[in-house]
Amino acid sequence: MKTWLTFILLTLFVLTGCAAPSSASPTPTIVRLHRSALTPTTPIEVMDTLPPATATPAADLSSTSTFVAAPPTLTVMSQPEAPATPNPTATAQPAAVQAEIITAGLNVREGPGVGYASIGTAAQGDILTITGVSTNGNWLQIKTKDGKSGWISGQATYTHILGSVKEVPVVETVSGGQPSAVSGQSAAAASAGKLIFATRSGGDLYSANMDGTDLQKLASGVIDPVVSPDGTQVAYTRWDGANMGVLYVLDLDSGSERAVASDIARPKSPTWSQDGQEIIISFQHGGTVNPTPECREFDSDDGMQLPGIGEITSFHMSNDGGVKICFIRTEDLQWGLRQINLATGQAEDLPADLYSFNPTWDPQNSSRVIYDGQRGLMQLDIASGDLQSFTGDVRDTAPVFSPDGSKLALTYKQHDHWEVYTYDLATGARQRLTKPSLLADPQYSSAAPAWSPDGSQIAFVTNRTGQWEIWVMNADGSNPHALFTSEVQAQLGLNYQGVNERLLNWVQ
Repeated sequence: MKTWLTFILLTLFVLTGCAAPSSASPTPTIVRLHRSALTPTTPIEVMDTLPPATATPAADLSSTSTFVAAPPTLTVMSQPEAPATPNPTATAQPAAVQAEIITAGLNVREGPGVGYASIGTAAQGDILTITGVSTNGNWLQIKTKDGKSGWISGQATYTHILGSVKEVPVVETVSGGQPSAVSGQSAAAASAGKLIFATRSGGDLYSANMDGTDLQKLASGVIDPVVSPDGTQVAYTRWDGANMGVLYVLDLDSGSERAVASDIARPKSPTWSQDGQEIIISFQHGGTVNPTPECREFDSDDGMQLPGIGEITSFHMSNDGGVKICFIRTEDLQWGLRQINLATGQAEDLPADLYSFNPTWDPQNSSRVIYDGQRGLMQLDIASGDLQSFTGDVRDTAPVFSPDGSKLALTYKQHDHWEVYTYDLATGARQRLTKPSLLADPQYSSAAPAWSPDGSQIAFVTNRTGQWEIWVMNADGSNPHALFTSEVQAQLGLNYQGVNERLLNWVQ
């Protein structure tokens, strides 16, 4: 017991000594503190949206120089006021005015007029934004689907306006400022009007002023283009690979083309009635087409009669004197005349020769049509069906009535080349308007005449310079001159092929 008592007293003495104050520096002790004992510090938050206006203010920056915060002038921690709802009547943009294409196809042009070049086409159902209107209101400036600026016809036949064009700006165009496709026009040509012409049979269709300016392409692949009596439309044909064709009409104002009649064998040479409601064409109708090889056998005492032969492919004689001949016939196409109503497409075949080409409708007599027949020019009375010979000269081709109906201009086969003649219907007098010099070698050709609207001049094609060119002369053959410079003529690539093609039309 004594021993345990002594141990307890000694322990109490030691503890009392440790608790007494001392002047010695205490040894520092590292102790982990609880998080609640730390001085609170505002955290830096990454926020997708601004905090509400009552958020905790930014921490005091004076306690540390390493803390990064927004500059004091920016109130990034405060919620901005929501913008006021805009007044629709004050800021709403006017709805775009648009044009819906309602025809099968419509040319988009560089400027407000058919004289401007086509830069593309708009298809039926296309809706285009209108950005301007021409001064006469007939043409609409639009934005194409690829963002380009162009012009389309504003006629109700071709376009339907979505909205009102009253607020669309009017785009002024400089008078006479239409671009010319080529430069260097002939200074000699100073006639009034416009020429609508094809470069060849099945070639490109162009228009040009008769002073040689403003040459513009209208269509491609056309055969025998002929302008309507009122000068607003052009009729022509096209053939496919099987030589089946379609009659088309092109509106010169809008550039819109429509098919009038189809599934016609080799249609060509359209001519208009006085009222512009009917067209007569020439078309392939019977004859020997695409002949194939055939053979005939003859006994020794038979007379051998063969049809028109293009080529004998074999000849064999038997021992008894019989003969077997194999051959291919000469292709012999026959041509008829067909009258077509433009409104209905109804067609009627007319009385004609086996070979009937190039009909021309009398502008002063709605019943008379003159055409190339088997033995010269023929005259058809449409009302009665009466058909009779007119000139009796097989070299007369491609007749064209003068505007007053008093004369015909003809392409005439002069030995080995072509010449232009006129024929007076009252007297039967002929006048030769073109004639090469006797020293010209070869004798150059002049063909495909077209009358001026007043009948005082004639346009024609000629190869007198070594290339086919468009020339103009007075109706008596005087003052012949080129419509374009030789450089421009070379660009056109004109070619008269001698298939009685009609190439030129002179309109107001």
